[in-house]
Amino acid sequence: MLRSAVGKVKGWLLQEDEEPRRALRIAQPEIVVYYWDGSAPEGRRIHDLSETGAYICTPERWYLGTIVRLILQGYAAAMPNDGAAAPRASTCVRARVVRHGSDGVAVEFVFRNDEEEKRFRSFMAAIPSAPAESAQPETASHRKGQALVEFALIVPLVFLLAVNAMNLGGFVFAWITVANAARSGAQYMTMSSSSPGGPAPATLAQVTMIVTNDVSSLMNRSSVAVAMCTNNTAAANGCTALFDPEAPAYTLATVDVTYTYKPFIPLFSFPKLGISATLPSGTIHRKVVMRMLQ
Repeated sequence: MLRSAVGKVKGWLLQEDEEPRRALRIAQPEIVVYYWDGSAPEGRRIHDLSETGAYICTPERWYLGTIVRLILQGYAAAMPNDGAAAPRASTCVRARVVRHGSDGVAVEFVFRNDEEEKRFRSFMAAIPSAPAESAQPETASHRKGQALVEFALIVPLVFLLAVNAMNLGGFVFAWITVANAARSGAQYMTMSSSSPGGPAPATLAQVTMIVTNDVSSLMNRSSVAVAMCTNNTAAANGCTALFDPEAPAYTLATVDVTYTYKPFIPLFSFPKLGISATLPSGTIHRKVVMRMLQ
């Protein structure tokens, strides 16, 4: 089952269709085909004639599996002086519709007995000889070679797309994780001296431990840097550009987290040219400012 599935996927990627025609066929036989469609019969051209089927150039689009009665007439290569084409041979055969094309339908001949098949073979022998094509002409191999080249060109692009999707997902995950860790550190910092009993304010080591535990799922977590400060004045300072309008009754607590992101699958890059095959390494910086009682 696995081998069959792999074969189907390979065929889809390579755009290779199984060749349904196995017998030798005549590409342009000197034959016209007649069938009854409710009006005056009109001769239609026929292509790729073989002992098993043919392709009829017709505007009809019968349903697949429809049995059609066909009359095949072959003409001599030499035309009479009056311009009329005299039938060289003719036969009647039943055919089943197996495929639709842009300008006609492909049919498979259906013989009720050996006698009908023998009569059809005699009709084929009476048709002027023409170069027969094998079931897998040279153009088919060209199409397969073209599909193989296209497949070889598209594989690197698909790989590059998959790598970028994975690295982008890793970057978004890291950004959200760092933001949540900074928020957790700020919440811990604001609750320290404002809790019942008035415990001691949180230290940088304690806030760093909270942040580090939250980013433990990240790669390169050793690059996490945590900084904290407070601002209990009504003016901006080096701690934060924000200020509390009710200072000094309230204090702004700031937790600043910096993390160096590295892609899961690094690819080639040219920093001086600003060209990178995937997301380059970068810094994720998240700062959380909360209000706490002085």
